Amino acid sequence: METLLPDFRSRCQEAVLNLLWRQWCSLGVSGHAAPAHPDRLIDLEALVLATTSLGCLEPRLFDEALDWLTSFGFLINLQRLANLHRTHPLGKSQVLAAIADWLVNNATQPRWKAITRNQPKDRNAPVPEPLFSRSEGPFPATLDQIFHARGLERNAFQPRGMSRAPQPLLPPNLMASLRALIGVSARVEIVLFLSGSQTAIGAAEIARATGYAPRTLQALLQEMLLSGHLLSQEPPTRKTTAPSRRPHARYHLQPSDWAFLTSGKPLPRWTPWASLYTVARSVLAAIPTPGARPIHPSVISSRLRETLAAEGPALAATGLLPALDLRPDAPGSELLQTLADRLPALISNL
Repeated sequence: METLLPDFRSRCQEAVLNLLWRQWCSLGVSGHAAPAHPDRLIDLEALVLATTSLGCLEPRLFDEALDWLTSFGFLINLQRLANLHRTHPLGKSQVLAAIADWLVNNATQPRWKAITRNQPKDRNAPVPEPLFSRSEGPFPATLDQIFHARGLERNAFQPRGMSRAPQPLLPPNLMASLRALIGVSARVEIVLFLSGSQTAIGAAEIARATGYAPRTLQALLQEMLLSGHLLSQEPPTRKTTAPSRRPHARYHLQPSDWAFLTSGKPLPRWTPWASLYTVARSVLAAIPTPGARPIHPSVISSRLRETLAAEGPALAATGLLPALDLRPDAPGSELLQTLADRLPALISNL
């Protein structure tokens, strides 16, 4: 374990930062990275939340992402961002609030006030902490006052303006391009989730996967049925149910109806990025950095087991959990060895 855990942490961090770079560069961030996987849809809200925590491990990545948000932050669904933030221990509230403050004050994006409405600034906050670890960034010569007001120390942020608009025909960018076409709405996630499914799916399952309240999606699904592009299936015995309710209806669509969005290329699959990034963050939080106070492997495995129990269903529903080959009754040492062997490779291949 003396070498396994530090090596596991290092490889996991490298894999997840490379993944963040790939996804941000696909969306138009200035940088050099391998292309995002064409079969995997980029989830904008999960990506923003992951950047508020995991992105702080690499200052340049964080700043290029914020640069992109100054121009294209209007493509973020703030209600869904808040929903995912509430249901996944992924984003850092302090950092997210500072980003929202910056976009409101310096990028003319007043909608982002919705993020900070329930997070008032604490005038009695403790001494500010570094946004980036000292090993990743120098001590700030000139503090950014917006971040400082949220209890975070960093150098004054100056956007470079190098970000480009997302290329609309890149399949991973489909969430951004569809929102640009029809607006920032849960309808976009409904279309994208169902377009990658081979079977009809119920409203509750769609809601769990996309991060919305089932009641909200049920109403939207009934409206979308009127278009003729969303189809429903119901058990024959349920046909007398009022059309406005349809609690047992299952929904599907024809991918060919939406092929124009990618010029005929296959539509990308929905991936539970919030769950996957949460698992990666849990690994980096549970395993101490070199030189830090050691933590017993049994404690580390217990923390990771809790995260996998919470996020496992979403990963299993999309076929990712079997790739980790975890035994439910495996002892802690086996769990850590299996994750070390498989998790960084899984992240790198997505």
